[in-house]
Amino acid sequence: MKNIKLILLFLIISWQFAAAQTVNKDVAYGDDPKQKMDVYLPAQAKSKTPAIILIHGGSWIAGDKVNMVHWLKPLQREFPDYVIFDINYRLASRQNNSNQWPVQINDVDKAVAFIKTKAKDYNINKKKFILIGESAGAQLALIEGFNRDPDHAVKVVVDLFGPADMVNLYQAHHELALLMNGTPATIPDVYADASAVDHVDKKSPPTIIFHGTADPIVPIRESDSLNVNLKKVNVPVSYVTYPGKGHGWRGNELIDTYNKAVEFIKEQMK
Repeated sequence: MKNIKLILLFLIISWQFAAAQTVNKDVAYGDDPKQKMDVYLPAQAKSKTPAIILIHGGSWIAGDKVNMVHWLKPLQREFPDYVIFDINYRLASRQNNSNQWPVQINDVDKAVAFIKTKAKDYNINKKKFILIGESAGAQLALIEGFNRDPDHAVKVVVDLFGPADMVNLYQAHHELALLMNGTPATIPDVYADASAVDHVDKKSPPTIIFHGTADPIVPIRESDSLNVNLKKVNVPVSYVTYPGKGHGWRGNELIDTYNKAVEFIKEQMK
């Protein structure tokens, strides 16, 4: 009987939590079918709440906003008043060389600009954004925060095993030239524009970096360099590595990631 009561209580709490959320699916921020986002609105947001933007990975050629929904529960639990935006963006195609860089970061720019225009509707503070990205999505979050944010609205970047040095990534994966429409030798400025390590300064947003030491996709030295560069200019940075883990992880390490990311965000948003 006691177990039944506990189960019922859990279901009631879960239902109340779910009922407290308003979810607007596939809100268009552009004309392309990929230019859509899901908006998670709290029931009783404080005036001008900060906004969290989730950016999925997939090597800029795959992935979907659904890949980031695992972040919702830990974020909504710890930041019940924040509005969360989970965005899609146009994907590059190796078959016909469409949507090459910088289409993806341009879409992130456009999504952020759209959210700012809806600040009153969503009751958010358009000068307080938190960007959370995984893999290619982390690269987009870094570039948006480090190189595409003249108003310094991005207050925190959560970088999950993201490329921070595109020249280094090209050396590991020459097929990157298809996305970038050239090599570091032929278009060095384009690679530099897409590399967070080339845009670190004392005004860069506080950043927490997560990386597995055995990542076969994004060399960990990219996060090593980003961490060092941020420390040199005294930008708040936390660097978390997981020994033996590859390009992403689950279980206790993922729980640890949630907890450390939340703690870092709270510290920076005081």
